[in-house]
Amino acid sequence: MLGLRDTGILHVADDVVRSSTGLAAGGGGQRQVCGAVIGGIQAIGLKYGRVEKWADKTPAMESSGKLIEEFRERFGTVSCQGLVKDFSDFNSPDRNEHCAQFVAFVAEWLEPVLKGQEKA
Repeated sequence: MLGLRDTGILHVADDVVRSSTGLAAGGGGQRQVCGAVIGGIQAIGLKYGRVEKWADKTPAMESSGKLIEEFRERFGTVSCQGLVKDFSDFNSPDRNEHCAQFVAFVAEWLEPVLKGQEKA
């Protein structure tokens, strides 16, 4: 969320940025689904999600599914553990640099979707 806000791709309130902090490192450091992917899904929800139970969730669900499919196609998995398996030190600068490609991919993928240039 912070990256999307800092690049101007999506206006995000401080509360939303704070709420996404625990998504890092695969959710609470558990190395489950890549935090960049989960953050991307959260951003899609902010733009296209519903606020009423009866409202249509199709646009958010379809875009979220596309993001996951395209990320998996590009990198082979959405698992944080799988993406960083070659790094013995999770806190190393090399691992950080490695993960920057995932954040960049998600941000680039999201930009046209969040700006309405691609159907959600």
